[in-house]
Amino acid sequence: FTTVWTLRIPEGVVIIDAASYPTDAKEHIIPFLEFAGVKKEEVKYIFITHAHTDHAGGLKWLLQELPGVTVVSRSPKLAEEHPEVTFLNPEDGQMLTSDLQVIAIPGHTSDCAAILDKRTNTMLSGDCLQLYGIVGNEDWACNIWLTAPYFEAVEKVRAMKVGQLLTAHDYYPTGYRADGEAAVEEALDNCLKPLRMIGEMIRENPELDDEAIREKFNAIPGLPTAKLHVISGVRKAGV
Repeated sequence: FTTVWTLRIPEGVVIIDAASYPTDAKEHIIPFLEFAGVKKEEVKYIFITHAHTDHAGGLKWLLQELPGVTVVSRSPKLAEEHPEVTFLNPEDGQMLTSDLQVIAIPGHTSDCAAILDKRTNTMLSGDCLQLYGIVGNEDWACNIWLTAPYFEAVEKVRAMKVGQLLTAHDYYPTGYRADGEAAVEEALDNCLKPLRMIGEMIRENPELDDEAIREKFNAIPGLPTAKLHVISGVRKAGV
């Protein structure tokens, strides 16, 4: 359900996220490393984009298989859960290695962060950049809890002129990747459009409460549906 990325750099190998369950790490991540010819001792870092279970659920098992690895995350909660390992809590913009930079993108969660590979100008964003969300039977539209910081973070990424974007899920309408600055720009626009759409609905319908606005937004055909906290966050932020 959640994409795991692996980067080879001069210092070794970096794993981006740890999947959802111990079985994911056992049945997919470790076998892939073996398939790719990666020795366990080559893995230097496991970078967790945020501490939600679908991105960090396999971490405990993975740490047993990769002794000596450093966990990198902006989540204090994750650090408390794994006191037995070397843990790095990077600042926004901090260089993790000579090629990889940590970019904080709060919004979906407060600890959300991406990796920017400066060799190719590629950003691996996990769930940081939500676009319209995930089409399905659940409420996965623009699943943002911190609306105002999210707007600021998206504009920060826009100013960076990223050349490629790789996400953790298939987000509507771009999918899991945007190739080239124009495609990335469009993806960033689609991070903000649904929230702006909700804000416009709120302004045009002052008599409607958050639940009614939610129903109105969710009635739009072909779009992912939103949870109530998304509507409330937009109203609070005055987007």
